[in-house]
Amino acid sequence: MKQATFIAFVALLVQPADPSRVLPPPATTKLAASLASAKAHAKHVWRDTPPTNADGTVNAYIEIARGDRNKWEFDMARNQRAIDRVVPEKIGGYVVNYGFVPQTVSYDGDPFDALVLGPAIEGGSLVRGVIVGLFLMEDEKGHDAKVVLSLLDAAGKPRHALTPESQQEMADYFRRYKQDQPGLFSKVAGWGSMEQGRAHVTTTHAFFRKCPTLAGSRCEL
Repeated sequence: MKQATFIAFVALLVQPADPSRVLPPPATTKLAASLASAKAHAKHVWRDTPPTNADGTVNAYIEIARGDRNKWEFDMARNQRAIDRVVPEKIGGYVVNYGFVPQTVSYDGDPFDALVLGPAIEGGSLVRGVIVGLFLMEDEKGHDAKVVLSLLDAAGKPRHALTPESQQEMADYFRRYKQDQPGLFSKVAGWGSMEQGRAHVTTTHAFFRKCPTLAGSRCEL
């Protein structure tokens, strides 16, 4: 690793504070709208899949496979993903599998983002993984953290480690993946621990459970 790159990487190794326990009014409004959109389905991926399992693993719905330039987003009303846009060739395909943790809502009103390490996983898949870290970002909507997961091997151990190289690759990509969208931005704020990743999953699930009736108001845990 070149010295300048190493210095930049070290600068990202900050330990962020615990997640805020307040969901802002725009997010509670979006949560209520998402639940209303999901009502048409007897079984809904986001609404009805638990965020975690008895063995401590976290569930993640894959919206975008590693390497895909299609920016898929989950359509609450259709209960499936749909293409939002195509990432320009100069930016390239996603460098990690991208999706969300079911039964969660983050500070922008969307489900809490999940990044799943390893080879490409087919979009639309529901997988379970162990938390290996937390990726801290900010965008035009504010706090935009993403829990980082690894699938497990036959022995129940993580298949993939969150290495300095993978951290750098993700940081480089997510700094520039909105460059083609006027008025939007993304900023890498740092990395958090496995425990902080777990805290974000717990908090965003608590928002999902407590805040649906508070549309338009702040919701405090």
